[in-house]
Amino acid sequence: MDAMLTILTPTYNRGVQLKNLYESLKRQTNKNFIWYVVDDGSTDDTKYVIGECQQESHVIIWYDKKKNGGKHTALNYGIKRIETALTMIVDSDDLLTPDAVETICNDWLENCEQNICGMNYLRGYSGFEVIGKKWPNDEQIANSITLTCNKGIIGDKAEVFVTDILKEYPFPEIPGEKFFSESYVWLGIARKYDMFMRNKIIYITEYLDGGLSKSGRNMQLNSPVGAMMNAAIRMNKEFSMKLRFKNSMLYSCYGVLAKKKFGNLWRETPSKLYFLAGYIPGMILKKYWTKKYL
Repeated sequence: MDAMLTILTPTYNRGVQLKNLYESLKRQTNKNFIWYVVDDGSTDDTKYVIGECQQESHVIIWYDKKKNGGKHTALNYGIKRIETALTMIVDSDDLLTPDAVETICNDWLENCEQNICGMNYLRGYSGFEVIGKKWPNDEQIANSITLTCNKGIIGDKAEVFVTDILKEYPFPEIPGEKFFSESYVWLGIARKYDMFMRNKIIYITEYLDGGLSKSGRNMQLNSPVGAMMNAAIRMNKEFSMKLRFKNSMLYSCYGVLAKKKFGNLWRETPSKLYFLAGYIPGMILKKYWTKKYL
């Protein structure tokens, strides 16, 4: 049977953690997937670890190595090469529950004719402790911006995307910057498509020291153009007034850090009204963050 799902893992110097993810993939009740590891220039034993996993032949494993460029560039590299109907990004230091693939495949077969861009599940600190908040219903087809962002349903989620749609929304690659938030692409897709959402934990996350989740602020400050773009998308009319104002401050803050002039920021902003409202608070925020982080 041809695989339905590719589990895409971008990784950098996480050889030890990859073993734990692999063990969770071996325990899957449905093996209708490919594990595709894109090594973003690791200098540890990642290639050796993956080679050992491939020799066991418990799951289909693809491995590619590229020059270090940041997680988003590894995602672009991998997504271009994926041929399965569905793609799920699983970080190297995370795990899947034993029934994750089975849940995804069953839900897709039931909902694939609904013109959705994919499916969305819960992440947990364990199989029982949810990260963030649940959606209002156990199952729904809804828009991620409307239901999740505007309703304040916080917490990382476990997204599964239709591969062909994902290919239409590559991550911008900015010279000199090695971080670009995944949410920029997810929100771009959400401006056009809804998702099937289910209140079920299928993805276990541990926020490790040195991981992107814990070092996010510093990563964004050191990649200000990408951070500015990520704020700008949240200034569009689909978002609540609260989010538009908050991100107008971030847009100005990161924009100035990226050495953008006021005129450039004015021309590029999705909302001139919110830009004007957030510019001075953004400058205050820039001064504070510069002192604290840079």
